[in-house]
Amino acid sequence: MENFLEIINDLQDVFNTVGVSSDTLSLPQIVVVGSQSTGKSSVLESIVRQDFLPRGSGIVTRRPLIIQLTQDITIETPKASFLHEPDVWYTDFTEISNEIIKNTDQVCGKNKGISSDPITIKVVDAHMPTLTLVDLPGITKIPIGDQPEDIEEQTYSLINRYIENPNSIILAISPGNSDIANSESLKLARTVDPDGDRTIAVITKVDLMERTKENLDVLQGKTLPIKLGIIGVINRNQLQIEQEVTVESCLEMEAHYFKNFYHSIASEHGTQYLIQRLCTILMGHVKNCLPDLIKRVTEEKIVQHEILNSLGPKVDDPKLTLAEHIRIYVEWFKGEIYGTNRSCQRNTGGKELRAVFEQEIEEAIDNINLPDDIESKIEVEIQNASGSKPPLFTPNIVFDNLACEILKEFRPPVKRAIKKGAEKLSDIIASVGKDVFRKFPNLKKEVHQIAMNLLIKKQYEADEFIDNYLKLEECYINTNHRLFTINRSKVEEENKDEDQEELSFEERNIRVIEGFLDLYIGIIKYQLMDIVPKALI
Repeated sequence: MENFLEIINDLQDVFNTVGVSSDTLSLPQIVVVGSQSTGKSSVLESIVRQDFLPRGSGIVTRRPLIIQLTQDITIETPKASFLHEPDVWYTDFTEISNEIIKNTDQVCGKNKGISSDPITIKVVDAHMPTLTLVDLPGITKIPIGDQPEDIEEQTYSLINRYIENPNSIILAISPGNSDIANSESLKLARTVDPDGDRTIAVITKVDLMERTKENLDVLQGKTLPIKLGIIGVINRNQLQIEQEVTVESCLEMEAHYFKNFYHSIASEHGTQYLIQRLCTILMGHVKNCLPDLIKRVTEEKIVQHEILNSLGPKVDDPKLTLAEHIRIYVEWFKGEIYGTNRSCQRNTGGKELRAVFEQEIEEAIDNINLPDDIESKIEVEIQNASGSKPPLFTPNIVFDNLACEILKEFRPPVKRAIKKGAEKLSDIIASVGKDVFRKFPNLKKEVHQIAMNLLIKKQYEADEFIDNYLKLEECYINTNHRLFTINRSKVEEENKDEDQEELSFEERNIRVIEGFLDLYIGIIKYQLMDIVPKALI
């Protein structure tokens, strides 16, 4: 049966390596659940008999930690390795803690966010049983420091994902210095295991409990009956950790404590009994679910073989295959943009991108017009430019100031339009990658990430280019532009019509400047409609 547990560990490794959830087969495993600071880490280290877990305030375990314990009576020194670097073996277990922190930060960042992506560690020792334990983030209610606002929902969702597995054993951790009836871990366990068929309770910090009849009833399971039992253990306290008291020494002190103060029930409590109980429960659980598990493994194997066969022949030259697929990817992407994929039976990405240019960009730019109160703004600018003297003629600064003010209105809609275009390019990247790298999902993921990083960079450059272009226009209002000079006389003539003869000199000036502004803004629109698609492509 222990050999079968090792096979389950191998299956777990395969699923994690290829990025598929082990929920597919609902593999038997022991899931450790508890609130923050209930002593989860101490319980696990006592079982492994090594100091190897990170410690600190708040959420320390921020990714599921799958601990695969394997007994090997031929080795003298315990050792451990990670699934992400299987050829590196650690004998100094303090280095394991550092690697867990490093790997967690790489995925979750240095804040207190959590991730469902597991870390798998394999521990081999001559003096431990073959078990699989899953350590999950501690249950937390209120976000602290850099923790996200929805940290409680994230934590519950992650824990439920593991304990909903009907083949998992739930190891519910509760501290002895709190009322077990209010245990968050047991409440969670009941939601998925109402009959308690696969829940075992562990009460930590027994040495902090008052030695009363009521607490003895708790340890004996009389207060809150648990089918698989309640087991009390004693954690290493902070002083013992700081003084580097070994796990082995603490286990000896734990056994001595139960023998002295709970003699009548000492044989059914303590870490050593917990290990024996977990082995017995897991072995029986594996035996019960084995027929169904073999059936589902066989069915999944058939499905995966069919998928494998559909992917074509084996790759003989990985480098050549990689180069060829990258070449095809580039060609297909260009074909999507420029419409050269003749075999395509659907709308190409290029056609959809053109629709973005026509509908989003042109519409965004075309909707920018002179404000409704432009005449009053012109009048104010003329008055301001004249200072204390009555205006004799209209200085150029009036036109320049108003033109600059309107130019600023182009930035937000143009940037939104560029973002729309980038989103469509993102869709094309995903679509082409899906077609080209169907046989190589990991390669597809890597290429997609590289392409998206490049797209983000180019989108930033396009934004910057448009910013600089508009700044140039603001710095130099070019009224000598060919289109402006050609149409300038037309604007002037329109404001000399007979129906405007009754207007004052100032009113006619305002009308002329308004016409010039409308003409100039039209030129900017025309140029942006040409420039923005080019900046994006």
